[in-house]
Amino acid sequence: MNIKLLVMLPLIIFLGCTKEPETIVETVTKVDTVYITKTDTIRLTEYINDSTTTVILTRHAETTGIGTDPVLSVAGQARATELARILHTTSVSAVYATDYNRTKETAAPVAVKNTVATKLYDPAKLTQLADSIILLYRNKVVYVAGHSNTTNVLINTFIGSSVYGVIPETEYDNLYIVNVSAKGNAKVIHLKYGE
Repeated sequence: MNIKLLVMLPLIIFLGCTKEPETIVETVTKVDTVYITKTDTIRLTEYINDSTTTVILTRHAETTGIGTDPVLSVAGQARATELARILHTTSVSAVYATDYNRTKETAAPVAVKNTVATKLYDPAKLTQLADSIILLYRNKVVYVAGHSNTTNVLINTFIGSSVYGVIPETEYDNLYIVNVSAKGNAKVIHLKYGE
């Protein structure tokens, strides 16, 4: 048999095979961050430790930027709705937001889904907020809507170390899950959600 034909035969057989395309939906992990897309059916319960207090934190969603207390833009409203969709299998016992339209509107779909009222907190008193959450919500889940310069501080308060920096002004897709037994004894899982 011709040597050239022997070399070409596997290529001809390979090219002649037809296979139906596969639809692959997966959650991609990059470094220490899990990216959740709208098609994912991820259950956050796999990241929740029921023997600790679990705190889910996000920065508020996109705003219109109009005025001193802007409301959510159309994109921000879509992100808040997406957040509630992602949390739909998670039983949230308390929802916290600062007294600004952007955080209250981000938190609202999560509060409505869990039939709880949104509690307001002072972003200048994050240590007190952390202490209160740990004390009142042992073995439960709490959601906190914050800001680019407060979400990181609250996470750092839970873990007892200045690991997380200010969230860039252009980033609205960070979602953090903190499983905390006590201040200084916590584990953080970083997710990305929405578009």
